[in-house]
Amino acid sequence: MKQVFVEEACQLHSKVLLDTKQAHHLFDVLRIEQKETVRVISKQGGAFLAKPLQKPYLYITDEIEVPATLHHITLCCALIKQDRFEVMLQKACELGVSRIVPFDSRFSIVRLDEKKKEKKYERWQQIILDACKQCNRNDLVQLEPIQSIETLHNYQGKCNLVCYEKQNEASMHLASYLKDDPKSVSIVIGPEGGFDVNEIDILQDDHFIPVTLGKRILRAETAAIYALSCIDYQHALSKEEK
Repeated sequence: MKQVFVEEACQLHSKVLLDTKQAHHLFDVLRIEQKETVRVISKQGGAFLAKPLQKPYLYITDEIEVPATLHHITLCCALIKQDRFEVMLQKACELGVSRIVPFDSRFSIVRLDEKKKEKKYERWQQIILDACKQCNRNDLVQLEPIQSIETLHNYQGKCNLVCYEKQNEASMHLASYLKDDPKSVSIVIGPEGGFDVNEIDILQDDHFIPVTLGKRILRAETAAIYALSCIDYQHALSKEEK
């Protein structure tokens, strides 16, 4: 079933307006027919079924019951090369992340001025929207503006971890902190060049706990996917045990 996201709150038996891009894709590219049903997710909350009217409108026919979200996952990810960063955005959406917080790091290869930051933000939002539609999410992942190491404490949860490649073998693995299935997790992933020691000190002062992802050194985007997969697995395991 085709899916769209809309800004406005939806009400049964009323019209809803699609933005230009989604209307073009649905009506002109996919050539949706009037007999088809569309899944509509409101950014204000709620999931609905709708029928196409004349472009760019849909007509809400039914409301879908959506289970409450039990976990909130924040991914704080350093800026990395464009193609790898965009893959990370897509996979994070597929793996259930709630919020993505990009940040500048000392060893980040990518450097953006304010104008480029604005353009990248718009592109990233579109990538997130497309990824959420593709995997049939009932919500839209929240994307924050680019931050600094010093401001990441504003995006903490009950369990706050930083994946650090220089942790020794005696250090705790990420999975050790997930055994109790924390309801909100904030996890920090560094850039291609890793973290500066001073950055780790800042994060530790802000109560982020350094953890290891194992013996192998992972690419930044792989580390993010691995960490989110561990969190998703633990959530699923805890649900089965209950």
